[in-house]
Amino acid sequence: MFKKLSLFFLIIFSSLNICEDKIGDEVEINSGVVTALTCATDAQRTGNLNLLSDCPLAEVNSGYVVFDVAEKKFYSISDKSNKKIYLFEMEKAFGGGRIDLNGTVTDVINGIPVVETKEYSIVPKPKAGNFKGCL
Repeated sequence: MFKKLSLFFLIIFSSLNICEDKIGDEVEINSGVVTALTCATDAQRTGNLNLLSDCPLAEVNSGYVVFDVAEKKFYSISDKSNKKIYLFEMEKAFGGGRIDLNGTVTDVINGIPVVETKEYSIVPKPKAGNFKGCL
């Protein structure tokens, strides 16, 4: 009985690693949220996605990450890419903008996949009072 139970748990836990990003995997993020690492981990843990756009700028000391809302995963951006994303571009999208990117996972540091970008586009956060729609 114990062998069957341990075999069952071994199969279950090994299947969980299939979904993890490995080095060399292609990554496509559409409408990713640029946020701080601490806010991304809190949003992933609680499921409250408002934490991503409400993240204070002081939290950036933990580092910038891109949170893929569809997959509920976050990625760090490599600074050794051919298409390097500069810090000022990340700051434009922080707290309400979005980023679309294609790339490859080149490393995994502390469980966070590091993506080398091939293509990207950034939509900056809107300025305050910029909405002119019908109310």
